[in-house]
Amino acid sequence: MAKRVLIIEDERPLAEAIQFSLAKEGFEVDIALDGEAGWRKFKGGSYDLVLLDLMLPGMDGMEVCRLIRREGETPIIMLTAKDTDLDKILGLEMGADDYMTKPFNMRELVARMRAVLRRSSSRGEEGTAKRLEAAGIVLDGERH
Repeated sequence: MAKRVLIIEDERPLAEAIQFSLAKEGFEVDIALDGEAGWRKFKGGSYDLVLLDLMLPGMDGMEVCRLIRREGETPIIMLTAKDTDLDKILGLEMGADDYMTKPFNMRELVARMRAVLRRSSSRGEEGTAKRLEAAGIVLDGERH
């Protein structure tokens, strides 16, 4: 089954170019052009990986990363023009699994995505519920 990827990137031509390249590699890809739309799509879908820009209109990438991380362990690769050491450190400390700066090599991005997905699946995350709720009872696999 194809891995589902959400690209949250405000530069439409770049987002569409990444989408095209990833589709050729067998990924199923959705695009959101701002932070709020990205968060809504993430909440409404089941994604295996998120490619996240930092400089987004409205809700910035750091906030989106924080919200996604609060929901679980979906892998996040930050893909951004912010290239200082401090930016990279903050991105990784906020919960990103990897950090790439623009401009980037598409083959390197795909290789990094596959590496992150391998680590994710080896932890047994695929197909397991993180949080179940029924009749007022909550089972939270993240905390217990």
